[in-house]
Amino acid sequence: MAGTGIIIAFVVAIILMVIMISKCKVHPAMTILIVVLGLGLAIGMSPGKIVSTVEGGFGKTIGSIGIVILLGCLLGKVLEETGAAVRITNSVLAIFGKKNAIWAIAISSAILGIPVFADSVVIVLMPIVSTLALKVGASMAQYGTALYLGAYITHSLVPPTPGPLAGAAILGVDLGSAIFWGIVVSIPAVIATTIYIKTIKLQVSPKEEFIKTAQTLTDTKKLPGLFLSYLPIILPIVLIMIASMLNAVDKKAPLTQFFNFVGAPMVALLIGVIVSLFLTGQEWKTKKVLNNWVEEGLQLSAMPIIVTGLGGALAVLITNAKVAQQLAELIGKSGIPALFIPFIISALVNTITGSNTLGVMTGAAITQPLLAGLGLSPLAAFLACASGAQIFKHSNSSGFWVTVSLSNMNLAEGLRSVGIATCISGLASFATVLVLNFMGVI
Repeated sequence: MAGTGIIIAFVVAIILMVIMISKCKVHPAMTILIVVLGLGLAIGMSPGKIVSTVEGGFGKTIGSIGIVILLGCLLGKVLEETGAAVRITNSVLAIFGKKNAIWAIAISSAILGIPVFADSVVIVLMPIVSTLALKVGASMAQYGTALYLGAYITHSLVPPTPGPLAGAAILGVDLGSAIFWGIVVSIPAVIATTIYIKTIKLQVSPKEEFIKTAQTLTDTKKLPGLFLSYLPIILPIVLIMIASMLNAVDKKAPLTQFFNFVGAPMVALLIGVIVSLFLTGQEWKTKKVLNNWVEEGLQLSAMPIIVTGLGGALAVLITNAKVAQQLAELIGKSGIPALFIPFIISALVNTITGSNTLGVMTGAAITQPLLAGLGLSPLAAFLACASGAQIFKHSNSSGFWVTVSLSNMNLAEGLRSVGIATCISGLASFATVLVLNFMGVI
């Protein structure tokens, strides 16, 4: 097929993918598989070549990050069930005080958003946040939004959460670098978003049932120690980053080799999971912990693993079909600044499908073959994708509805709070990426 025909087929495939997910409610995994197969046929690839491309792309991607996604989901599950998430929130609140509680909520949520899904952070901490809002006379439009946005920002930017992890793998970004710069870009986004949230004037009262739940949590549940609560989150990140730094100094040194093992994402996350078992006290050897929680972690990780693998298959197909070459030439003639391309793609996917994870992965899959033509570093493209994938949460997103409903807001209030805040977080993140790229840092 000629160059123009390949581009048209690609654009039609992306439009169909969006329609199938957002309008027809087809599962993302099935949608991507159908689109990849259809795109291969449309551009004239042989059936055998299509199958081998999909299998190869899927296997390569899953082989590198599938177990890591599983362990990350399992770690998040343990933090939820043991009360470590509540302990972390209480510790940050003790530092900031009730007067600056909104900052405590946003920061503790951002910490928890690295290993735990943003929706889960909201569900676990909403009783505590609701009680706090009642005590200080604050609106849930502020507190509920801050609770979601903190976790949402880091979940979009910082591996080992599924979206950033997949995006980094697809683009070939060193995981230590992805974690470090993801955290750096998250900081101004959390600050800018929280400043906006403080200006929200909507008065929304907390739900009464959450007040009762919070009293049960704080009165009857023995929370784990502060050090042990933080350790399963911090330890894997530190190990991964040490391995990355040592490799930049001397790849052959014995110490580097040691940290290449313990700092490998799979091993580092496994260490984090093992350490998290100490949060359970004597319950670590019970069926509830060893079987039930592991099974629930498997269930949580299944969809991200499959979608990530299929996203990798899409990236390989795009590369083999030379779609990227044609798109790079077209974009070069359009005059659009290169760094805006992954940002816009990811923003559109998230806005239309309601999935920031899918936004990061799709943006990365489409951008990866374009890197050479656009003159972008993989790290800059990754951060641009992760920034764009934050824009714009609304009525097609489960995270939006979880936050709005549990915060006692209606749709209009949710759009004015959560919706606008996600746009600000994405723009603040991207502004930071633009500055870092201009300085030549990334």
